[in-house]
Amino acid sequence: MSSDAHLSGDNMTDPLFDVPTECYEVLRHPRRLRILQVLGSGGVRLSLPELTTELTNRMETNRPTGQARHAVRISLVHNHLPRLEEYEIVDWDDDGVELVDESPVHPADITALFELCETDHAKQLLETVVDPVRMRLLADLEDDRPLSLEQLAARLSAYDGGPFSDPDRAEIALHHSHLPAMADVGVISYDHESGLVTRYDDVASIVQ
Repeated sequence: MSSDAHLSGDNMTDPLFDVPTECYEVLRHPRRLRILQVLGSGGVRLSLPELTTELTNRMETNRPTGQARHAVRISLVHNHLPRLEEYEIVDWDDDGVELVDESPVHPADITALFELCETDHAKQLLETVVDPVRMRLLADLEDDRPLSLEQLAARLSAYDGGPFSDPDRAEIALHHSHLPAMADVGVISYDHESGLVTRYDDVASIVQ
């Protein structure tokens, strides 16, 4: 199984390298990425109706515009804006919404994730892939150059310095958690018998 977009280039680095790990959680939803894109492209404070209109215009939907706008507004007020404000990414009050100064997440940081929003299973892909370990694994894997489970575990332990600083623990976590999850959404193939891991050529441009 493979997804619809593309990874390209060698010697890749994690595009979220400068984003605090705790902020990854808010980047696992397509609408939050769109909010950051809209706010970043304008560089101005938008009222809630203006932000709702911008997001609704970027949706592909068969629902009536009024119904779509209402659904977007409800999701903003009760879900996405409170979450982005909690992580001090946006400033939101009765006067409108804007990116905070020195935000921990900038639109440029997540440009490489936008193509994921165009796929049919965008939310599942984002929830699975936007993870410090999994983004690093995709950056390590190169087209048509499979790596063994042991090689990936060694690389992970070399730069982790945390729970995966032990290669054996890293190998267990990769085998039982990260690699199966990534294989399920079609960004890699993982051969359990050989222990070889290959990144699909037609995976979204998550790392550049």
